[in-house]
Amino acid sequence: MATDDQPTNPANPAPGETPTNPSGFNPLAPLAIPMYRNIWIAGLFSNTGTWMHETGAIWLMTDLEPRPEMVSAVRVAMAIPVFCLALPSGVWADHFNRRSWLLGTQSALLAIALLMWILTSMGLMTPWLLLALTATMGVAQILNLPAWQAMTPELVPPAMIPSAVQAGSVSFNLARSVGPALAGLAIAQLGVGITFLFNAISFLGTIFVLLGWKQSQEAEPKRKKKVQFVDELKKGMFIVKNSESIRSALYRVLLFTLTASALWSLLSLVATEKLGFRERGFGACLAALGVGAVLGAGVLPWIRHRLSSEFITLAGQIVLAVLLAAIGIADVPWLIGPALVLIGACWMFVMTTLNATAQVYLPRKFRARGMSAFVMFFSLGMGAGSLIWGWLANFIGLGGALQAAAATMLVIAVCSHRLKLGTLVITEPTADISVD
Repeated sequence: MATDDQPTNPANPAPGETPTNPSGFNPLAPLAIPMYRNIWIAGLFSNTGTWMHETGAIWLMTDLEPRPEMVSAVRVAMAIPVFCLALPSGVWADHFNRRSWLLGTQSALLAIALLMWILTSMGLMTPWLLLALTATMGVAQILNLPAWQAMTPELVPPAMIPSAVQAGSVSFNLARSVGPALAGLAIAQLGVGITFLFNAISFLGTIFVLLGWKQSQEAEPKRKKKVQFVDELKKGMFIVKNSESIRSALYRVLLFTLTASALWSLLSLVATEKLGFRERGFGACLAALGVGAVLGAGVLPWIRHRLSSEFITLAGQIVLAVLLAAIGIADVPWLIGPALVLIGACWMFVMTTLNATAQVYLPRKFRARGMSAFVMFFSLGMGAGSLIWGWLANFIGLGGALQAAAATMLVIAVCSHRLKLGTLVITEPTADISVD
């Protein structure tokens, strides 16, 4: 699950103004800020619960209805509400008090996870009920996500935004390393329902930290008697439309996830069909991806100083495609395991670069709306890709679907390289963009 102050403050630029950034990217620097550190720790705990929940949901569907299209439908059920509600949730997150909004969405996520634990423990869960509740969880998550990601620039100065985004990715991927492995152990010992309970408990930490967050007065949205929803949405999309770097980040995240989703949606089948694993093995596969992402985060600052954002994204996609094809061909743990670790690193390189580009170039007033567009394109790629590769696996087999996704990713990587992302080391403000 886990990542807009006054215009006159140099740490909080005016709309249309690009923040300055020092030459260094230190992913640990934002942790020196107490509130960001508290949010980071709470997010790590919550993300661990979320990965346990997701592992449990996919494995539960694998037990209830192991057809490829039904297993991949778990991710589709999460992606559909995200796609439909991403833009409206960005408008709402920019208009309402961010702290109160996040407290509401975190409480809703807690309640849904708790309900799923109760139903699963009582033996009342069915494949379609699982999909329905997963979609409901998706609604709550998308209402939460734009506000959560737009909160980062409120907690750190703009010079630290790329580092803060990377630190958030480290938290997310540390959780991805630990959560699935814990889920595998918990499922084997206590049953799949316990993963939903752990997830519900994990939201308590975030709620506690948010209760202690004291927003500055400048960060409060200006109150209006009535929200002109369509007008506010148009203003946000105008900013996105007129920034080449933001547009490129959106297009590229869509094209990347459209193909990368093949591994995510079919990973439980890789664990069972190719490796003969059960619960613990599936968790180990997800953990390998997380370990790779954490290792990738360690070398990304060094890479970012020497290579452009466009090259990092292109190289990450090409290497990931080669590894995806290798997994499609291979059936042995000694090859698939290291490939998953490297894929995790490639995923980190691409997604962190695209996410940081969007956050750096978005003006404060429209940050939640801009990030909601990013989330919408991400969910569209993940959802549509999951449908495509799940359906294709029925006809040409698991290995064939993974190889087809790899070939498509190579073509897309080369074709999308012309979409320029700009630099994350920004030293001069861009021209203002008026939306009036």
